[in-house]
Amino acid sequence: MKFDIVIIGSGVAGLTASIYAKRGNKSVAIIEADNLGGTTATLEKIENYPGYIEVSGFDLVNNMFTQATKLGVKFIFDKIKNIDFDNNLILANDNQIEYSTLIIASGSSYRKLGIQSEDKFSQKGISYCAVCDGALFKSKKIVVVTDGYTGKSSIEYLSNLTKDLLILDISKFYKNDNLKVVNNVEILEFIGDNKLQKIKYKVDDVEYLIDCDGVFISLGKSTDITLYESKIKCANGYICADENMHTNISNVFVAGDIREKSLRQIITACSDGAIAGTEAIKYLSKK
Repeated sequence: MKFDIVIIGSGVAGLTASIYAKRGNKSVAIIEADNLGGTTATLEKIENYPGYIEVSGFDLVNNMFTQATKLGVKFIFDKIKNIDFDNNLILANDNQIEYSTLIIASGSSYRKLGIQSEDKFSQKGISYCAVCDGALFKSKKIVVVTDGYTGKSSIEYLSNLTKDLLILDISKFYKNDNLKVVNNVEILEFIGDNKLQKIKYKVDDVEYLIDCDGVFISLGKSTDITLYESKIKCANGYICADENMHTNISNVFVAGDIREKSLRQIITACSDGAIAGTEAIKYLSKK
């Protein structure tokens, strides 16, 4: 199979790129290994996407998917094993795919604590994005779980929304003279019925059980750049690109959370996708 534009990842960046690319009358395919829509599809409620007072991540992604399929974007559900950037060739488990241009939009995922009760309360009191969900807990009792390094911006944002903010630091390093901070914490359990009500944690072998309305787990995001880093310039686990989404390879572009940038939101991922799709068309036109 050969396409003008191949997009890796079906999150909102990849879907937006496909819509723009297909409207440019190009043959377009999206390769997705795991779940359609990426992390956006898992969000129960989105309230900061322009044009929607409130929308679920599933509905937003489904609308984009429907739009892309109606335009004629082909979806290939397969796991990529290798990319030959010299010959514009992607080798997957069941497919061999050629491309003229490539857009990498494989996204990132939030780092989790990895305890058993965590998934049960995801979007039911537990959030991984302060900017996305902070307003839902305005003036309520909020707990932030941080590792002492990556939670600073989330804590600063949430401190403007409530005076009842507790920082549980799983390291020994986070300090904040203006907020209550507990260091060297081990999170044991999240407790509640249909939504989160309590958090149990331990410090120096002493267990504590406290009430809370919401918990923000702020341990950063992780990306998988193993397919790209041998040929594409990367930094700190992200792919480097200019403001037009160009990487160091002329026919390879990047969009969304896997790109090195300051703000990772649905709307910025869509912006990246729109630019990447348009720039890919420009590249093909010049060729």
